[in-house]
Amino acid sequence: MGRFVIGEFAIDVSRCKISSADTEQVVEPKVMDVLQYMYSHRGSVVSQEQIFSAVWPNATFSPSYVQRCIALLRKALGEDSKNPRYIITHPKRGYSLEVAEPQPNKPKRIYLSALVILMITLGGIASWLYPDTPQVKTRFTKLMPISSSEENESSISLSHNGEYIAFVRGDKSKQAIWLKNLRSGKEVKLTQKQSTYHSLGWSSDDSEIAFVNQDDTQTLGYFTLDKLTLQSANYRTIYTFKDFKITSQQLEWANNNHIYFIEKRQSDNHTQLSTIDLTTQEKRVIKEAAGQDWMMLHALSPSQKSIALASESGQNQYRIDLFDLETSLTKTLATVEDGVQGLSWHPNAQQLLISNKHQLQLLNLQGQLTKLAFNNYHIIRDAHFSLSGNDILMELVKVDVDIIRSTRQEPTQFETLVDTSSVDFLPVYSPDSSKFVFESHRFGTKQLFLYENGTQTLIFSNPNNEELFGIVWSKDAEEVITASKNTLFRINLKEQSFDRIPHSYHSFYLREMYHHEAAILVSYRAADGVTFHPAKFDLETLELTPYTGSGKRLACYAMDIDEQDLVYFSNEKQVFRLNEKNELEIIWKSPAKEIIGLAVHESVMTVTLADKDGYEMNEIEFKTGSSKAIFKGNDDGKMLINASHDFQQFLYLTVPKRIRTLVRLN
Repeated sequence: MGRFVIGEFAIDVSRCKISSADTEQVVEPKVMDVLQYMYSHRGSVVSQEQIFSAVWPNATFSPSYVQRCIALLRKALGEDSKNPRYIITHPKRGYSLEVAEPQPNKPKRIYLSALVILMITLGGIASWLYPDTPQVKTRFTKLMPISSSEENESSISLSHNGEYIAFVRGDKSKQAIWLKNLRSGKEVKLTQKQSTYHSLGWSSDDSEIAFVNQDDTQTLGYFTLDKLTLQSANYRTIYTFKDFKITSQQLEWANNNHIYFIEKRQSDNHTQLSTIDLTTQEKRVIKEAAGQDWMMLHALSPSQKSIALASESGQNQYRIDLFDLETSLTKTLATVEDGVQGLSWHPNAQQLLISNKHQLQLLNLQGQLTKLAFNNYHIIRDAHFSLSGNDILMELVKVDVDIIRSTRQEPTQFETLVDTSSVDFLPVYSPDSSKFVFESHRFGTKQLFLYENGTQTLIFSNPNNEELFGIVWSKDAEEVITASKNTLFRINLKEQSFDRIPHSYHSFYLREMYHHEAAILVSYRAADGVTFHPAKFDLETLELTPYTGSGKRLACYAMDIDEQDLVYFSNEKQVFRLNEKNELEIIWKSPAKEIIGLAVHESVMTVTLADKDGYEMNEIEFKTGSSKAIFKGNDDGKMLINASHDFQQFLYLTVPKRIRTLVRLN
């Protein structure tokens, strides 16, 4: 019985294919086995035990396996469990497959009026059974923890049958992979070796779990899960990474025994979508990132014919694409802002769930976005719908970053200046270095504070809670300017007021004020999405003028302006200057370390370099070309973010403290 028909659907057992005039779906082999067994007993009630015994012989009975297959079959056959056409539930007895047997053609006389009535009736039933837009739950009100553990929990991965989650518990090298039964609440530790784990993924039949292990090298492996004892066994290392490393938060394990993931080349941060064949253990690149894009996240569709991809494609711009695995064609669905921390499919296979930093969004295949609002101040990661679509499982991350200071005389002695339970960052010294402005995300709001003489003062409340891109001081220190994606905010420190200046350009990042013009030096990504420019934003005309020159990525740029308003900027290893004729010239090269900071004063340029061993500041005399190190320091995980203009004080950000919690939203 290799082929049969159920209503308008043609069933091809050998290809696991369910087709109609409008759709064609490939289901898992076990799902097709269940359908084939029910068709062989069509018209009769068969129990879950009978189905399980036929499809999973010699295995311990688990009703959830059968229930999941029935749910997937109903989805493939386009029916609702509350109003089924083919698969009928008989409470406490089982299921029956109701399929009308083919009838011989008999001529019938039907009057026109009766035919019209019949067509109207059938049309009404069809619209009732098949609404144009599938009903998707969009209102969620209750947030509950999944676990009561006080340890950090991350990398949540939901099994296909919706019964289990696998996750990582612990910090850094003291982590383990755990399993939790969502119904019973039982938890089991699956890995005994403490290490660093991330990027989990279930096999299609939920019998194995793949993971990435990061010790001295990064490896991809998996183990088998004994469903009876919930213990792991048969650990296998599949691939050891050298030049690349896996960066995607989830592994996608397909029916064809391929695992899909995103990886990044460590030498230049190039990203690509790749797959490993578990049979041959060979890795193959499927799609490479184009231009300056960074691939970030991926999600294999339920049909396994396409992969949703999230890529960073500009300053505060993140593109969601649909990549067809058969044709290698890519379709862009939408561009979102404010980060993408998770990407997954709704059970109806018609919507994508986006973890969008502090909120959730649904994206349908026509590119329409719907926000799922709930009260939240934390970062959302890896949100997934439950099998029913009524709950969302996710990771919430609370981050704490403080601002500390050291001096040139005592570089290893640190004084805490700003210490709250939120993210405090981006400190920028005033022109006389007596105070600084910084951004703080207290109570979920992005605000600016002034630090002076040990006191913190709120100077910009950011009433619409917009994402901010940089801070610059006016040369007289009476004004601070910041920017959202389409507005500049000029903040008068004396009057404690601000003015809005709308502009027609998308996000650019504020770097430095000009000395002799009412203008700001900014970092700007060009409209082609590839080229990066230093640019001048004129505060009087509101025009943005890109300069000549480009670099590898915006994050590699350091910039400054000298007293004559000549522009200096760098990529990772070179410093450029735009002279009076607007000609680009290379004025300095780093022998080895990466350039992360740049300051120019009179005839001296100070360049900040960094590598894995720490920071180093070098002074370069323009006239003689001589260079000398004026400061060296080990960061110990801290980030050097700003220096006073005389390079006597240095501001750092502390190592982020993260509290990760797994939660259920319903």
